[in-house]
This record gives sequence, C-alpha cells and structure tokens, in this order.
Amino acid sequence: MKKLFFLSAVILLLTGCVKDDVNNYGITDVPTYEGIPGGFDYSTTNDVQLNVDYSACDPMSPVFFSVYEENPMTGDALDENIKPIFSSYTKDDGTYNETVTLPASAEKIYVYSGDFFVGGGIIESEVNGNTATVVAQGATAGARAAAPASRRAALLGLSTPSGIHTNSLETLYQLSYEVDWQTGEKKTTKHYNDWATPLGTWDKETGRPDYLMTPNTLNYNELTFTDDEKKGLYQAISGAITRKQTCPTEYRQPADLTLTQNSEVAVTLIGSNTCWNNVVGYYYYKEGETPTRETIHPIMLFPNTQDGRSQFVNEKHGGRYYGNIALERGDAVKLMYYPHIAEGNMSDGTPEFPAGTCIGFLLKSNGWGMQLPQGNKVFYNGYRSSIKKGNPGYDISRQYNTWSASTNGLSLCIENAEQAAVDEGIYTTPNPKGEARTAKFAYQNADGQQYAIVAFEDAANDVDYGDVILAMKPVGVFKLLPTVKPRTTTTKGVYAFEDLWPAKGDYDMNDAVVDYKENREYSVLEYGGEYKVTKQTFYLTTYRNYVTKKNGLAVQLNTPVTPSKVVMKKITNLESGEEEDAQFKVDGDVYLLTDDMINEINVTYILELTYASGVNDGKAAKVKPFIYRDEANNKRWEVHIPMEAPTDKMNFSYFGTSDDNSDPEKGLYYVRKGNYPFSFFLSNVTVDVFKNTILKGDMNKHDKSGNEGKSIDQFFPGFIDWSQSNGAKSKDWYKHPVAQ
Repeated sequence: MKKLFFLSAVILLLTGCVKDDVNNYGITDVPTYEGIPGGFDYSTTNDVQLNVDYSACDPMSPVFFSVYEENPMTGDALDENIKPIFSSYTKDDGTYNETVTLPASAEKIYVYSGDFFVGGGIIESEVNGNTATVVAQGATAGARAAAPASRRAALLGLSTPSGIHTNSLETLYQLSYEVDWQTGEKKTTKHYNDWATPLGTWDKETGRPDYLMTPNTLNYNELTFTDDEKKGLYQAISGAITRKQTCPTEYRQPADLTLTQNSEVAVTLIGSNTCWNNVVGYYYYKEGETPTRETIHPIMLFPNTQDGRSQFVNEKHGGRYYGNIALERGDAVKLMYYPHIAEGNMSDGTPEFPAGTCIGFLLKSNGWGMQLPQGNKVFYNGYRSSIKKGNPGYDISRQYNTWSASTNGLSLCIENAEQAAVDEGIYTTPNPKGEARTAKFAYQNADGQQYAIVAFEDAANDVDYGDVILAMKPVGVFKLLPTVKPRTTTTKGVYAFEDLWPAKGDYDMNDAVVDYKENREYSVLEYGGEYKVTKQTFYLTTYRNYVTKKNGLAVQLNTPVTPSKVVMKKITNLESGEEEDAQFKVDGDVYLLTDDMINEINVTYILELTYASGVNDGKAAKVKPFIYRDEANNKRWEVHIPMEAPTDKMNFSYFGTSDDNSDPEKGLYYVRKGNYPFSFFLSNVTVDVFKNTILKGDMNKHDKSGNEGKSIDQFFPGFIDWSQSNGAKSKDWYKHPVAQ
C-alpha cells in the first residue's frame, strides 16, 4: 500500500459512551423551545456576507487577507499564535464579496493583510447580522503622485530634485564603518571594503541614479519586465512574503544567484516597504569560493531604495517623516562585471558576467543621508521620522549599525545595550553568525521559466523579509531557485454526538466527538488570473471513548462544482503521520469512512478534492459528518447536527419518537425540547478543549470513572446560558472550560 508522509498537525476524534441507565444521572431539562422554525438550532456558526475592499490601495495583484476573531496585533508585531478564522484572496482589483462561514461568537472581526503591495495594518469591522464590510484606505496615493521627490529638500526650501549629481560616499552613512547611533558620526571600526561607484552618479538630494535603464539601453526589452511578467512576480511575492509574519524557511536560501551561462544581468526594484532609506549594492565571486567581509567589493546599485509606497512612510509616521523618495517601482539597473575590481582596476568592465559567477547583494540599513547643518554642528541626518527620544537636544534619527547580505556569514548586526534600552525591540532577532538576511525564490511561468527574486530584511526586529525586493532578468540564466508554493488556509471545528438518539441521553456529549479540519489550497491558473481553490482536504480523526454501541462515521459531500479527482486516504499511526491510500465505501454523495469506530482508534480519515479549473470560495465543497448504523432493507440509523437533513437512506421512522421532536415535513430534524441537543458543531476549536473535561478518564480501557456521564454544562458554565438564550449569550462557551 502506497504511503504518503503527512505533515499536517494531528487532529483527534473521540468516540463515546453508552449509558447503562440514563435516568441515574439527574439531568433536569428546562424547556426553552418547541422545536419549531425560529427555535434554537444550537449552531455556533454564522453565514456572513463578507465584503473586503483594498481597491483604494491600488493593489498590484490579488490581495491575500485573513480574518481574526480577536486582534492579532501587539504593537507592531503580529502574534502568530493567534490563528485566523478565515483567509482567502481578493480579486485582481482588490475586492472580495462572498458568503463565508464564521464562528457565531465573532461579533467583531479584525482583517489583516500582510501583502507587500498593500500594507500590514488591521482593519476592524462589526458583524451586523449576516454582513461584515471592510474597506482599506488608500494611504499611499499621495506619495506615489510625488515620486520621485525630496520631502526633506522641500522642507528646507531646496529644489526638488536638485539636479546636482554626485557619487561621493561622504553623503551616505559610512557604508563600511560603524557610526555613533545618536549622531551618525564615523567610528574607527571598519567592517567592509570601500564601496565602489563605477556605474554612475545620483541626485545628491534624492539619491535617484542617473544610470537607470531607459528604452534606449541596449537589450532593454530582454532585461526589463513586461506587464504580464510583473503580474507573475507580484503574485509570487504575495505568496511568499507576508508582512509581520516569519518568512517560510524554504525561501530563505543561503546560496547566492549563480549564473549557468555567460549573460548580462539587470536588477529591477519591485518595491520598498520600510520607513528607512536603505542603500543596496552588489558584489560577485566565483562559484565554490567562500566570500568574507574582507574579500567582497560592494558596488553601488541604489543609493536610496525608498519608493514612497511604504505604509510606514504614509501611515505610521505621517508628516513627521522627512525622508525623500528616489525610485519608482520598476526602475532597473544593468549590472557591470569588473574582472580586476579586487586590485582597484575597473577600466575593463563589461556587462557580460561569466558562467559560474555568483552575484550577491548587500544592504546598509538606513544608509542614505546628507550633511545638514544643525546649529553650529553638521550631522549626517537620516531620512527617517525624526525621533528625539534617544537624542536629547537633537532632532536626528537614530542610527542602526546593521548590514544585510545575501550570503551566509556576511551580514552584520551590532548590538548596543544603550541604544536597545532607548529603542526597545530593535534587536529582537539579532544575527550573531551573520546569516543571510534575504529570501531567494522564483516566479515560474507556465513554460517553466524562472524569474529570480531577492527579498531583504533590513534590520534585526523581524524576519518577514518584506523590506526591499528586487527581481532579476534575463530568465533561465541562474541556477534554479525554490518556486512559491500555493497558499493553504485552515479552518477547524469539533462535532459531538449523543448516540442514544432518539432516546434521552446523559448529554455528556462524548459518545462520538469528531475533531475536524479543512485545508484549502489556492493557486493562480493563468497570467493575471484570480486565485482559486485548486485543492480541498478534509481530515476527520477517531479516538475511542467509553462506548459499547457500534457506531460508524460518515460524511455527506456537497460539491457545487464536481471535483476533477477525489482521493481517499487515512492515517493509522498518528505519531508517524504517514498517509496511506484508502478505499472508503461510497454511496452516492456519502463516504462511509468506517462502520466500527470502536475498533478503529487513532485513525484519521482524509478526503482530498482536486479542481483542475479551480473554484471560488462560495463554490467549494462542504462536508457534513454524521454517525450511523446500518439497518435492514438498505436503511440507516443516522444522527446529524440539529436542523441538518439526513441522507436518503435514513430510516425516517425514528423522527418524532422518544425524546426527539423532529418534524421532517416542516424541515425540522434532530431537535428536542430542553437545554441539551443531540449533537452540535463547535467552530474554530480542536478536541483539546475537551481533554480535561468531558473526555477525562481512561477511555481505552472502557473506564467509566472520571467525567463519564456528567452533563456538559458541569464543565462549561456558559453552556446553559447559551442554550436558554437561544444562542444570544455566551456564544463562545466552549472556549472556557472548567476542568474537573
């Protein structure tokens, strides 16, 4: 049997107990509804028309966003332990309008997008009945209209730009030396060779190079990106980089870009998303060599990478930001190769790099500046928001002695206890080993061609690698890089059933508890197309409780769009997580996962659906788990969650008998009078919430000690309040257990 390695987090399903005498448990019902339309259905979910609009931000591609039930932000940091309740992509224009299922407890939602081209802010919205609307503000529009321009120069009454060009490094923040963090003055400690400036000059007030490529540049079309290619790049970046979230390790490659053939190389600025005005240079070495800080010779590429579109520039610092804008997204520079740069000889430079050359990049954090007078002193005043906190008496930006290199061992982050005490959090991710501070990955088009992308982390306070992003052409000349994997989103929940239905139970709700997870994989199927769900995977896992009845577990699969393929798998060893092929009994749209939950313990059942053409969220499949027992004449005893219709194999004679108050003619199923349901679904939790409550005890040994037979409200005080208020109060009761 073919086995597949399972990497997803383990989920648990627990199957429950049968009571010897249900009347011995002292359950007292307080009738709250008569089982008629308008009565309580014990639902913990809400179908919400979700309207999200990022169009004012002028997104460069579909925007990935996440919805939270609580604010996931702590200051400027995103708490990755707080998981979203829903995630998806907007359309290409930045809008999303779909009906989605959210927890009923989510009366207010927090929407976050870490999309590089949109920003990293939280937007709050009330859920009004069945509608929630989120509209992002286009805070960067003014900055784009002004680019390239010098805000600082304008404030000083200088021309914008100056028209005066320079290649002097004296106007920069000591690219090779340490500086005083308060004044920017040069220290004696030198860490890198002097930067060379053979490509040309730049405007002395903005840092805009005069050597940017133009349509007249030789091989311009081969070395710059078309609109379609840009869309592919944007989509790849959006899939790999999320602001304020850790960049996946598979994209943080230690190896530099290596040429497989002789080739020209051009570097395009995709964007800058930081409050700092960084300096970026490049260097090169032969494949197989181990470069050091002493052996590389950085060449100036961009004296100032600021393009003015950062949310930090336009939202966080507002008018206090005195920085200037040098570049526009899409500006490109053709690199030059100097064979004898180590000897200081750059007379024989050529645009063609030899095969086997490794090209690296070095970023100096907040390195762009100019000499500006302050009283009777001259300071190298940085283009960041002016903050006086660490500089008594001086309106000067603090300096960070941080270099980010694309090669392992070449980065540098000098910690300063005095500075750290003033500016809390700047060294939350120090880099003592000098590891590479870039992500390197590729956009790969339908023809298999790779477009190399390098994304920088410009400081030591996070590892999202979303500060400055570059892309390289031509395609097909570098060794292969990792390509961006489709994003996968996850929703979760727990199903619980009383297996004595239609008879009255003890309502400990642990007869069959199903821990459930759904993953959705999103992909773009064509240039500039929308992200669609291309794969859905459903996981349901079993774990035996005290039980004597032989219950089966099944799911009804509702597919508005027929999948191109359905694969059945299971995991019989949760510790190893190995997936193996399975063949469940299929009865129309019903998948009978097992007919004996007692003897199939610790088993995960998996349904994997693939859509060749993709589907929108609203057309994705849904599963309806239920427990069953086979009966004569091809009929079944089935228990579903309240108000959910059974399958066509159901023995309808059970309805309306014993403690059941269903009326199929009115569309009422699995309802009863009283405070307790026969079953329910709990949204956005896992079975962990039950481990020290209704599931406590040695269930594998059929041990009835522990919490067997105790009604669920004894462990969840909010349950009765929720039940008696028809779900109006204590909507998140199941998240607040009291262990016994």
